[in-house]
Amino acid sequence: MNNIYSKLLFTLVVWMAVLSCGRHGEEVDIHRLDLEISHGVVPEDSVMYKAAEKLFEICGYGPVYFLSVCDYADKSSIREHRDAVEREFADMSRERKSLGELFGRMRRDLPGADIPRVFTVISPYTQSVFVADSAVYLGLNHYLGTAYPPYEPFPEYVRRLKVRDRIPVDIAEAIIRTSYPFKSGGDYPQVLARMAYEGAVAEAVMRMADVDEQESLGYNDEDYSWLNDNEHEIWDALVSRQMLFNTDRDMIRSLVGVGPSTNVISASSPGRAGRYAGHRLVVSYLKANPSVSLESLLSPGFYENPSLLSSAKYNP
Repeated sequence: MNNIYSKLLFTLVVWMAVLSCGRHGEEVDIHRLDLEISHGVVPEDSVMYKAAEKLFEICGYGPVYFLSVCDYADKSSIREHRDAVEREFADMSRERKSLGELFGRMRRDLPGADIPRVFTVISPYTQSVFVADSAVYLGLNHYLGTAYPPYEPFPEYVRRLKVRDRIPVDIAEAIIRTSYPFKSGGDYPQVLARMAYEGAVAEAVMRMADVDEQESLGYNDEDYSWLNDNEHEIWDALVSRQMLFNTDRDMIRSLVGVGPSTNVISASSPGRAGRYAGHRLVVSYLKANPSVSLESLLSPGFYENPSLLSSAKYNP
């Protein structure tokens, strides 16, 4: 009896250790590069210094040394947001946890993804997240909430994305697009291929960031309802106007690029309706082909497959 009790106790201890390690592994380090360079401080830590070097190289600020960092910190686009960023993000424990969970899912389901270190910055550019040399740079000044006064000149479809809850979604999308970029076999990819790729990215973001379709695509309730109510009409417009096999780059940008509306569909259609239709195509394809892996969806073998439409069986 004592032997059985000892074995049970040993098993319980082992499982507690495993679960403890799992919880610990759910958090990742977030390197607060912004707290140094936005105050004119040259990082002493070698990892932070290399990250600053790459940032300055990308942004064209030159080598990292005292004067260049001071010049960066003195830019009005940096000073304007510095205090607000430090107030809002004094505690980033929720991001450490959510990103840890995100990276854990990526390691499991997207083994080809390059899991980066995370560095926070105050970015003077419109791009909120970018990936370079196994590092993801997160512009915290892009996530200060829809009511943040400097965002007032931005249209609503831009402001709605400038909230803290978008951080894991945007990081997931940046890593996915970097690790699995759109690759066409020719110089003039078709609308259908690009839409299918965008749909695959949306599906991957949903699974990796643990969000629904609306959150992945970044729509408010009104726009998302319009898309759902007009799903058949969107697809009918794409088919009847012979857009699916068109190779015009302006048409592709109109369908999947950020904007107030998707005019090639209709003036009342929300922006990036091509991504919505692309994801619905992916959902239909997965129902017909449930064993397909997420990595396969993000490959040209899926989105450039000549039999994609027949395999997807999409009929909204």
